[in-house]
Amino acid sequence: MLALATSVAAQGSAEGMLEHRVERGDTLIGLHALLMRPQADWRVVQRLNRIADPRRLRTGSTLRIPLSMLREEPVSAEVLHSHGEVFVERGGAPREPLAAAALLRAGDVVTTGAQSSASLRFADGSRALLGPGARLRVERLVQRGANGGVDTLLRLDSGALETRVPPARPAPRFELRTPVTNLGVRGTEFRARLDGERLLAEVLQGRVAVGPTALDAGFGTEAAPGRVALPRPLPPAPDLRAVPAQVERLPLQFGFAAAPGATRYRAQVFDAGGNEHLILDGLFDTPLAAWPDTPPDGRYELRVRAADAGGVEGRAATRAFTLKARPEPPFQLKPRAGERLFDAQVAFAWSAHPEAARYRLQVAASPDFAAPLIDRSDLTGTGFNGSLPTGTWHWRLATVRASGDTGPWGDAAALERADPPPPPAAPAVEPPKASDAGLVVRWAASPLPGARYQVQVARDAAFTKIVVDETTTATEWLLPEPEPGSYHLRVRGVAADGRAGDFGAAQVAEISGSRWWLWLLPLLLLL
Repeated sequence: MLALATSVAAQGSAEGMLEHRVERGDTLIGLHALLMRPQADWRVVQRLNRIADPRRLRTGSTLRIPLSMLREEPVSAEVLHSHGEVFVERGGAPREPLAAAALLRAGDVVTTGAQSSASLRFADGSRALLGPGARLRVERLVQRGANGGVDTLLRLDSGALETRVPPARPAPRFELRTPVTNLGVRGTEFRARLDGERLLAEVLQGRVAVGPTALDAGFGTEAAPGRVALPRPLPPAPDLRAVPAQVERLPLQFGFAAAPGATRYRAQVFDAGGNEHLILDGLFDTPLAAWPDTPPDGRYELRVRAADAGGVEGRAATRAFTLKARPEPPFQLKPRAGERLFDAQVAFAWSAHPEAARYRLQVAASPDFAAPLIDRSDLTGTGFNGSLPTGTWHWRLATVRASGDTGPWGDAAALERADPPPPPAAPAVEPPKASDAGLVVRWAASPLPGARYQVQVARDAAFTKIVVDETTTATEWLLPEPEPGSYHLRVRGVAADGRAGDFGAAQVAEISGSRWWLWLLPLLLLL
């Protein structure tokens, strides 16, 4: 395995050298006091750079100083953000949680759990974002001389690291080691990701040495032990214009346009503060990113990049969004979606939300709720009765906290308010007939499915002295052994939903003193 152990100030720099740009007033003796160890011999630098007069250095020229001669002071790295399960192991002690503002020193090991991340800042201003499931060891953190730059040496054993190394003079030395191969960088932005026995690397700015291979901006590669593939262009960024600016539904998911040539997609959600605070990370086979874990309501940034068949990921497309999914809307209980109602008074009902101080209800004729007929935000209960004209109506609900914070609208449901169909027509009734069992009345069956029939018998024409009032599904009724006298009979149909039609004209049966002799008066047939 090859490591780029130089300052990488320019291609071809000697290994283990600091390149110092001579400024006005510089002397070898002064630079010895400023940069070198006390025991270092500045005359070695004089001979290496073929300097005739150590007190006269040409301003603007480059002076090469062996790194081994430089004075070193230990420095630390700062934890900018820590999300989820992030731990540090140091000095053989049990691991402990790693929080923001903590300092890391050489020998510390940082690990992250699932959907966890840590953002680090090093002494030279470099920043690194450690993704989920990662293990990173800080092997070396030193400042060389008073202004001789910083050495940062890290080892990534698992997971992914996204790094930005700013250009600086003197040039910092930033090296990343992995079980596959090592990467040397300067003034660049790159990503390194371990996938089993493979290393995937992508350069966004600058140049990175991946083992013996130079990787320029806009290119990526994959490496295995002893082999680095030829660099190839990064896949283009996906199109996120279809992603909404406000998200009101859970679980969190985003659909976007498929990218040409992409086989998978890396989607990440960051805090919108511009601080590289990674909240969610996932690799998806289709252009749909979804997570069961959901962050709190707030402002975030979605980043999505396409991956080619070999796993190299391209530049990220970004989309800012606001998550406002809470308090969640209550569940609609009634009317049911698509229900047809005949009563002008419509009863709306919903579930109780534990955070609700009140609820907001809207009912409108159009699904965009442009001009709601009902718009109430003062409903403290879980029901409301409202009068609706006939037509198709849409209704939706939202939850309101005591502070006045209103959650998103729930899904709208449609209902139909219709005039009830006419009740069943009165059945045609045959004249009552006498039989050995009593007085028999028959009528024609209704064509309506599920119809029933209400039969009334009274001793007066006004039907105030009811003798019988029965409902039956049959089309025949018997008055057993009637007493002598006049009987008034009428029948009406009752629909399956309980709506009753009008009674037909009453018919009269006269029972004589002879118990079974029936005198039938002229009958009016029920229409």
